[in-house]
Amino acid sequence: MLPIQRKSAIIEHLANEGGCTIKQLSQVLKVSEMTVRRDLKQLESSGNVILSHGGAILAPDYVKEPQATDKESRNKDVKERLSAYAVKHFVHEGDVLVLEGGTTVARMAAYLHPFSQLTVLTNGLSTLNSLRERAGRHVVLSCGGTLREQSGTFVGPVAESFFEQFHADKVFLSGLGFTSDTGFTDPNLLDTRVKQAMVRSARQTIMLLDSSKFGARSFTTTVMATEVSAVITDSGVPADIADYFNRHNIPLHIV
Repeated sequence: MLPIQRKSAIIEHLANEGGCTIKQLSQVLKVSEMTVRRDLKQLESSGNVILSHGGAILAPDYVKEPQATDKESRNKDVKERLSAYAVKHFVHEGDVLVLEGGTTVARMAAYLHPFSQLTVLTNGLSTLNSLRERAGRHVVLSCGGTLREQSGTFVGPVAESFFEQFHADKVFLSGLGFTSDTGFTDPNLLDTRVKQAMVRSARQTIMLLDSSKFGARSFTTTVMATEVSAVITDSGVPADIADYFNRHNIPLHIV
C-alpha cells in the first residue's frame, strides 16, 4: 500500500469509527505504530486530523464522504438550479463535454435536451444512465475501470488514461469542500485522480458547488481555485469566499 493510500485508509477508518488509537490503526493497516504515527503527523499538518493521547480524530471542518442515497437527497433544489444554469450558460452546440459522476453534475444530463450534437464523456453510472435516453442524439462515451460503490464512479488507471486521450471543451465538476488554502477537495484519492485527468483533458473547468461546501475541507485537493474558469453556486456563499474569488478574477455565478 502506497503512503497516500494508507493515509486515505486512515481517514476512512476515522470517519467510520469517530476516532482510533495508534495501536488500532496499526492492526487494521498491518503496519508499524511508528508508520501510523508518522502518517497521523502529516495528516495533522494538512489539517485533516487532530491528534490526541495515543490516537486521533477527524478535524471538525473535515467532511467525510456521504452515502450515495444521502448525496441524492441533500440540497436537491439547489443542485437542480446549479445544473440547469450550467447547461444554459456554458453548454453550446457541438461541444465536447466531460461530466463527472457526482450528483450535482449528473443532473445536467436532464437539461441537455435542446442540443443534438454534443459529445459527452463521463465516469459516473448515474450520469451515464441519465444520458441513456439521449444517446441517439449525442455521442456518449463512458470510461471503464474499477467501480466504486460509494460514489458510483469508475476509477483507477484505466479510467484516468481514458480521459487523458481526449481533448474536451469543458469539464464540469463538483466537490465536498472548498477553502482558499486547499482549493476544491474530495474524500477519495481514486476519484480525485480521475477528476484531475478530466481537468487536464479540458480547456475550461467549471465548478458547481452548493454554498454548504464552502469553508469545509476533505482529504485530497482536486483543483485549486486559480485553475478553474468559473464557479457556480447559490446565494449562501460566504462573503469572504466571494471576495476571494473576485480578488483572483475567478468568475462567480450566483444562482
